[in-house]
Amino acid sequence: MKMPSPSFLLAALLLMTASATVSAQTAPPAWEQLPPAQRDALVAPLRDRWNSAPPDQRQRMLNHGQRWQAMTPEQRDQARKGMRRFDGMSPQQREQARALFGKMRGMTPEQRAELRTRWGSMTQDQRQQWVRDNPPPPRNRD
Repeated sequence: MKMPSPSFLLAALLLMTASATVSAQTAPPAWEQLPPAQRDALVAPLRDRWNSAPPDQRQRMLNHGQRWQAMTPEQRDQARKGMRRFDGMSPQQREQARALFGKMRGMTPEQRAELRTRWGSMTQDQRQQWVRDNPPPPRNRD
């Protein structure tokens, strides 16, 4: 069973909150002011995902939540923008992004800047060849 992406869950939560706002025509209340039924409706998808996940996936979910809580508001905003951008990419663009990210991870800032410059001047065929020569690392789901 394929689990929904974090961005899908965030979007679902935002849509539920927005629909409650539209029906009330006022600002949404604080969490503590929500009736238990609304709180449960917002948490239910995450609870179901948690309960159906194997222990290693639950640990990843917990680690992700802890990292999210440790982020500044600016870092969270950057993460959201990155998720939206990645969600809008084609499968080929995603593969390229993973390959570039994997390669740049071990580079100095100067080396990353040089690769970005080279990447910008490459043709589509050259980019595909570069990805074949520098495949994305195996996906670590932590």
